[in-house]
Amino acid sequence: MKTVLANGVFDFHFGHLIHLEQARGMGDRLIVSVTSDAAVNKGLGRPVFRDWPRSTMLRALRCVDNAVIVGSALEALELVHPSIFVKGPDYDIDRIEPAHREFCKRNGIEIRFTTGEKFSSTALFK
Repeated sequence: MKTVLANGVFDFHFGHLIHLEQARGMGDRLIVSVTSDAAVNKGLGRPVFRDWPRSTMLRALRCVDNAVIVGSALEALELVHPSIFVKGPDYDIDRIEPAHREFCKRNGIEIRFTTGEKFSSTALFK
Protein backbone atom coordinates (compact mmCIF):
# COMPACT_ATOMS: atom_id res chain seq x y z
CA MET A 1 0.00 0.00 0.00
CA LYS A 2 1.43 3.37 -1.06
CA THR A 3 0.85 6.17 1.43
CA VAL A 4 1.14 9.73 0.14
CA LEU A 5 1.95 12.61 2.50
CA ALA A 6 1.05 16.22 1.68
CA ASN A 7 2.18 18.91 4.12
CA GLY A 8 1.28 22.57 4.45
CA VAL A 9 -0.66 25.30 6.22
CA PHE A 10 -3.87 24.68 4.23
CA ASP A 11 -5.69 27.96 4.88
CA PHE A 12 -8.04 26.47 2.36
CA HIS A 13 -8.58 27.64 -1.20
CA PHE A 14 -9.39 25.94 -4.52
CA GLY A 15 -5.74 25.26 -5.34
CA HIS A 16 -5.48 23.03 -2.29
CA LEU A 17 -8.32 20.85 -3.56
CA ILE A 18 -6.60 20.43 -6.93
CA HIS A 19 -3.30 19.61 -5.17
CA LEU A 20 -4.89 17.08 -2.81
CA GLU A 21 -6.87 15.32 -5.52
CA GLN A 22 -3.71 14.94 -7.62
CA ALA A 23 -1.74 13.77 -4.58
CA ARG A 24 -4.40 11.16 -3.78
CA GLY A 25 -4.06 9.80 -7.31
CA MET A 26 -0.39 9.03 -6.64
CA GLY A 27 -1.06 6.32 -4.06
CA ASP A 28 -3.53 4.23 -2.14
CA ARG A 29 -4.14 6.64 0.72
CA LEU A 30 -3.48 10.31 1.42
CA ILE A 31 -2.40 11.69 4.77
CA VAL A 32 -2.27 15.47 5.09
CA SER A 33 -0.08 17.07 7.73
CA VAL A 34 -1.27 20.52 8.73
CA THR A 35 1.25 23.01 10.07
CA SER A 36 0.29 23.95 13.63
CA ASP A 37 -0.71 27.50 14.48
CA ALA A 38 2.49 27.91 16.52
CA ALA A 39 4.69 26.91 13.55
CA VAL A 40 3.03 29.03 10.83
CA ASN A 41 4.89 32.12 9.63
CA LYS A 42 2.75 34.80 11.25
CA GLY A 43 3.29 37.34 8.46
CA LEU A 44 0.20 38.83 6.86
CA GLY A 45 -2.12 37.69 9.64
CA ARG A 46 -1.80 33.99 8.95
CA PRO A 47 -3.07 31.51 9.58
CA VAL A 48 -6.56 32.80 8.92
CA PHE A 49 -8.08 29.68 10.49
CA ARG A 50 -6.80 27.79 13.53
CA ASP A 51 -5.15 24.38 13.02
CA TRP A 52 -8.08 22.37 14.39
CA PRO A 53 -10.65 23.70 11.84
CA ARG A 54 -8.08 23.41 9.03
CA SER A 55 -7.41 19.74 9.84
CA THR A 56 -11.11 18.98 10.40
CA MET A 57 -12.04 20.44 7.02
CA LEU A 58 -9.32 18.40 5.31
CA ARG A 59 -10.54 15.17 6.93
CA ALA A 60 -13.99 15.85 5.45
CA LEU A 61 -12.67 15.69 1.88
CA ARG A 62 -13.21 12.38 0.04
CA CYS A 63 -9.63 12.40 -1.26
CA VAL A 64 -8.10 12.70 2.24
CA ASP A 65 -7.80 9.61 4.43
CA ASN A 66 -6.53 11.44 7.51
CA ALA A 67 -5.09 14.78 8.62
CA VAL A 68 -2.65 15.37 11.47
CA ILE A 69 -1.38 18.58 13.04
CA VAL A 70 2.41 18.88 13.17
CA GLY A 71 5.11 21.42 13.91
CA SER A 72 7.08 20.73 10.73
CA ALA A 73 7.20 18.66 7.56
CA LEU A 74 10.09 16.68 9.05
CA GLU A 75 7.93 15.78 12.03
CA ALA A 76 5.23 14.64 9.60
CA LEU A 77 7.68 12.54 7.58
CA GLU A 78 8.90 10.85 10.76
CA LEU A 79 5.34 10.26 12.00
CA VAL A 80 3.75 9.00 8.77
CA HIS A 81 6.78 7.48 7.02
CA PRO A 82 5.04 7.67 3.62
CA SER A 83 5.96 6.05 0.32
CA ILE A 84 5.60 9.43 -1.41
CA PHE A 85 6.08 13.00 -0.13
CA VAL A 86 4.22 15.41 -2.40
CA LYS A 87 4.50 19.19 -2.69
CA GLY A 88 2.56 21.62 -4.86
CA PRO A 89 3.32 23.24 -8.20
CA ASP A 90 5.07 26.19 -6.54
CA TYR A 91 7.85 23.82 -5.39
CA ASP A 92 10.72 22.04 -7.09
CA ILE A 93 13.42 19.81 -5.63
CA ASP A 94 15.61 22.82 -4.76
CA ARG A 95 12.83 24.38 -2.66
CA ILE A 96 12.48 21.24 -0.52
CA GLU A 97 14.37 21.70 2.76
CA PRO A 98 17.69 19.80 2.69
CA ALA A 99 16.77 17.93 5.90
CA HIS A 100 13.52 16.77 4.28
CA ARG A 101 15.30 15.66 1.10
CA GLU A 102 17.89 13.77 3.16
CA PHE A 103 15.22 12.06 5.30
CA CYS A 104 13.37 10.98 2.15
CA LYS A 105 16.54 9.70 0.48
CA ARG A 106 17.63 7.80 3.59
CA ASN A 107 14.21 6.18 4.00
CA GLY A 108 13.33 5.43 0.37
CA ILE A 109 10.57 8.04 0.19
CA GLU A 110 9.90 9.37 -3.29
CA ILE A 111 9.42 13.14 -3.66
CA ARG A 112 6.84 14.21 -6.24
CA PHE A 113 5.13 17.44 -7.26
CA THR A 114 1.59 18.18 -8.35
CA THR A 115 0.99 20.33 -11.40
CA GLY A 116 -1.47 22.96 -12.44
CA GLU A 117 -2.26 26.57 -11.76
CA LYS A 118 -0.85 27.97 -8.54
CA PHE A 119 -3.30 29.58 -6.13
CA SER A 120 -2.08 31.39 -3.03
CA SER A 121 -4.00 32.56 0.01
CA THR A 122 -0.90 34.60 0.99
CA ALA A 123 -1.20 36.55 -2.27
CA LEU A 124 -4.73 37.59 -1.29
CA PHE A 125 -3.34 39.52 1.68
CA LYS A 126 -0.66 41.44 -0.22
